[in-house]
Amino acid sequence: MSTNSRHAKLRRRIFLQRQAQVRWTELSRKRSTIAFGFGALIWLLILSRLFFFQVLKASEYKKIATRQVQLHIKLEAKRGYLFDRKGKELAINLPVESFFAIPESVSNVNLVTKTFVDPSDPKALQIKQDLASRKNFVWLKRKVEKEESQKLKEKNLEGVWAKYETKRYYLYGNLAEEILGFVDIDNKGLAGMEYQYDQILRGQEGEGIFQRDGHQNYYQTAEFPIQRPVNGKSLVLTIDIELQNIVEQELKQGIEQTGADGGYAVFLHPRTGEILAMAYCENHEGLPIKNRTISDCFEPGSTFKLITAAAALEEKLFDPEDKIFAENGKFRVGSKIIHDVHPNGWLTFKECVMYSSNIALGKIALRVGKENIYHYARNFGVGMKTGIDLPGEAGGFIPSVKNRWPDVALANIGFGQGVSLTALQIACAYAAVANGGIMMKPYVVKAILDENGDTLKEFGPMVQRRVVSENTARILVDFLKGVVTSGSGKKAKVEGLEIGGKTGTAQKAKPGGGGYEENSYLASFIGFFPADDPQMVGLITLDSPKKVHLGGSTAAPVFKNATERIVSLTGESILTSLAKNMLTTSSPEIPLAFLEQKIQKAEQNLLAQSKKEPSLPFMDSDSIQKGDSLIPDVRGKTTREAVKILNQRDLKFVVKGSGIVVNQIFQPDSSVSQDSACIIIECQPL
Repeated sequence: MSTNSRHAKLRRRIFLQRQAQVRWTELSRKRSTIAFGFGALIWLLILSRLFFFQVLKASEYKKIATRQVQLHIKLEAKRGYLFDRKGKELAINLPVESFFAIPESVSNVNLVTKTFVDPSDPKALQIKQDLASRKNFVWLKRKVEKEESQKLKEKNLEGVWAKYETKRYYLYGNLAEEILGFVDIDNKGLAGMEYQYDQILRGQEGEGIFQRDGHQNYYQTAEFPIQRPVNGKSLVLTIDIELQNIVEQELKQGIEQTGADGGYAVFLHPRTGEILAMAYCENHEGLPIKNRTISDCFEPGSTFKLITAAAALEEKLFDPEDKIFAENGKFRVGSKIIHDVHPNGWLTFKECVMYSSNIALGKIALRVGKENIYHYARNFGVGMKTGIDLPGEAGGFIPSVKNRWPDVALANIGFGQGVSLTALQIACAYAAVANGGIMMKPYVVKAILDENGDTLKEFGPMVQRRVVSENTARILVDFLKGVVTSGSGKKAKVEGLEIGGKTGTAQKAKPGGGGYEENSYLASFIGFFPADDPQMVGLITLDSPKKVHLGGSTAAPVFKNATERIVSLTGESILTSLAKNMLTTSSPEIPLAFLEQKIQKAEQNLLAQSKKEPSLPFMDSDSIQKGDSLIPDVRGKTTREAVKILNQRDLKFVVKGSGIVVNQIFQPDSSVSQDSACIIIECQPL
């Protein structure tokens, strides 16, 4: 082989080697690129997931991690107390224990569930599921009484803890429940004053944060200091719990005696607008979701005649001695006939009101005219809310003056048909007349106190408007005095006390309209006393009395019985000494603490004069047994335990303070009459 051939083969071999090397290099480059791209994709995925967890979901997973090493416990704020106008505690807080579990620390879910909840209770399944979950905190049983709490703690269940809470306790049971309202398991107000002033009473919760170590032990650290709760403020109310007790007892007795379905009562001070007592009672028990004395609207009947008479006097259309013919009991207006219960002939204007003639007041309304009747009705508050500081108030109803009022409709409105008012609105209308023609705004809260009992804010009387002139008011008072002395309200008369008032009997409208129910009435009496210097206005309304339906025969005696007990509340006239002080301590210029000192001094003087222990008529008369009883020793017990023991023995008692009983009057094991003695237990905070 020639030299050239060898060189050619060599060159060819080199060329092929180079070509193979180039192809290998390109393949390696492609493989490297793919490997790099795949690796970059993996890192991109890793980084994106890290970004997702550490940036986008950082707060969520931080919470999860925190929950694994921290325990957050809400620290309950102490709810403010409710006091009556004399400083008596109405609603307080008592310490109780609540049980909770940390699920991951519970070793026997079935045992824990069975201990706290009956297996047949639907809640048992939910608690079992919660204990088996990853929840950090599960309530087992809230606000347990002391005896049961002690038994539960003795079981020493693993993973179960107890914490102190407070439970709302109403010292006088269901007394004044429409005003006070109630709270839920978390002490949040749901009705009455508890709801209306919930933000003030509730305060602000605190929080405790506890760290957990590897041995599942919880401890506090300086990094997370405990946030102390801010306790709620207390309220001093205008109501007098003694007077409230009298009013409720007499109202219930009136309902029972007349067979009524229920009844309303409102007692207030006409010169200040302070609500002294307010109640709705009915035959069946239930939670007072609403205060029906301010939310129920009904036709007032003859109690509305005061407004018709006021309009006639203000417009100078009639004088008290002007004669009006009452048509002997029947009077046709258009196609309708108006009737009187008792037929009358000629009556003076004053006698028309005294004897409550529908026909006469219908005629007067026709003379006054719809514009004036509407104007004065609105001025007296018909169809508008009073603005009382309680939730759920209704405004009532009166047809617009722009609508057509047929003569029969105008006549009917003149004696109280075709309009609707609440019990409070009626009481405020009469209070305005008793106050010389000036209407005051009704209110229930006198003062707001801090947790030390110092006054933060006081509330005083507020004038709303003048509804009639002083002269007209004076004439109307004279009319209303005649109603009680010789008119339709004679059964409200109290010996030695001059009363002005008015009866009312209204046929109940059918639900949804369309006429009136047969033999179904609202019977009312509203009065004020003493008539020439009114210190109190009171309304009694009975819903559907069965035996006799006239207000003068049913509601008036209830008013009389309540008034007699109110006047004798302190053993003196309502115009003198302690009783008058209680009714007139609303001046906003006088500090509440000073007033309370005056009250205590007056009480001490009365006790020194009578040389006997104080006695309050709080207990229902049906629960008091005749004879003597040995006084139990309740010193050293909690307020709740002491109240329970005294209630079991049917003994009268008054609680001063809260917490642990440190002193009591009378002495333990002494014999005392259940009818006359009242035990005082003095308590101090735990």
